[in-house]
Amino acid sequence: MEYKKYNCNSYNIHTIKTDKFKTVRMEIIFSREVKREDMPIFTFLCDILTDCSKHYPRRKDIAIRLEELYKTIFYGVTNKVGNLFTSNFILEFIDPIYINEDNYLEDVLKFPFKVINNPLVKNKEFDINNFNIVKKRILEEIESLKESPDKLAITSALKKMDSTSPSSYRVLGTKEDIEKITPSSLYQAYEDLFNHSTCDIFIIGNLNMDEAVKIIKDNFVNHVIKLNKPKLLVNNKVRNKTLEVKEKSNFVQSTLVMVYNIHALDKKLKDTAFHVFNYILGSGGIEAKLYQKLRMDNSLCYGVRSLYLKYDELLIIEVSLDNANIKLAEKLIRECLMEMIKGKYTEDTLNDAKKNLGFSLKMSSDNNVSLLNNYIFNIFDDLPLIDERVKMISEVTKEDLITCGKSLRINTIYIQEAGE
Repeated sequence: MEYKKYNCNSYNIHTIKTDKFKTVRMEIIFSREVKREDMPIFTFLCDILTDCSKHYPRRKDIAIRLEELYKTIFYGVTNKVGNLFTSNFILEFIDPIYINEDNYLEDVLKFPFKVINNPLVKNKEFDINNFNIVKKRILEEIESLKESPDKLAITSALKKMDSTSPSSYRVLGTKEDIEKITPSSLYQAYEDLFNHSTCDIFIIGNLNMDEAVKIIKDNFVNHVIKLNKPKLLVNNKVRNKTLEVKEKSNFVQSTLVMVYNIHALDKKLKDTAFHVFNYILGSGGIEAKLYQKLRMDNSLCYGVRSLYLKYDELLIIEVSLDNANIKLAEKLIRECLMEMIKGKYTEDTLNDAKKNLGFSLKMSSDNNVSLLNNYIFNIFDDLPLIDERVKMISEVTKEDLITCGKSLRINTIYIQEAGE
């Protein structure tokens, strides 16, 4: 695998040359620090930009062109990771070595730029028909979130923890946020995307990368130079007194969410040891401490898991259970965490966790999406590449995990109580 960076003045192109895959993946990433009011409109924008353009005025026209390009895939997606918000335009196509067509590489690489640089706009307003189609789709997606008790409980817990923290913001926003968007405000967001975002392009595959970069430079119009390195970490405040909140719901089961700050832990331990800590505690399936103590030993819950939000510096424990079992569940969760702080697990448990995490990382190197994501966060946050991370995880000690446990500070206990 060979990595190379090309400085193109207003953006950078990062290439990872490898012959492991029969497809090529390219991501055009516009990144900026999180602002709550930005995310819903940029999510809307990302959707409509990949739905239509001046050259392809209907979604059907784009679909036909992608079929002509040998079933190429093209879509847009927005993501929030910690304090970083990205608008990604993703292209996946067959390696040109398998296509007997002279201009295939140029045609396929030109396509996304032909779309995003030429939106279907008149008098600085997006086309109303496509606007309404995308709006309806997003509103339906927001409504569907209400049907997921665990997602709703975690979202509510983070909002109660601190509604001003980027950790509590939702990429889709609310129905009210979407209703405020107009065709003209969406065009203003389009100009803002290019004027105030850092742009990076990542490509992974078995291409002549110099040739690919030349095609991109010839076709991508981006006049604004903004190459600041994005900041990922959210500085969530530690509470002196735990916030406890209980709210009624219409679900048939209750959900308990306990939010912990990860306080003053160094980057190396966050990149490696805390993943091992979380695996043993609650993300390692039926052998995890939380599962064993709450479900197997005490039959308290339907489901239990722990989530490590590294860039928010938070650990979330989420349990689905009956109302009558909530207090006991809280007690047992605290017992599990105390056992982790005291190192009460066997060396075999530690070694199995490191082995399984290392194996998962090695498996991810057989997936071009995972490999590309690793390089993205290597560039954005100096995250070690896969081989180095496997080695670092293998060297994690019990003392490292004890340090991870001691860094935890309980912040919020949120209960989404079942209806009658």
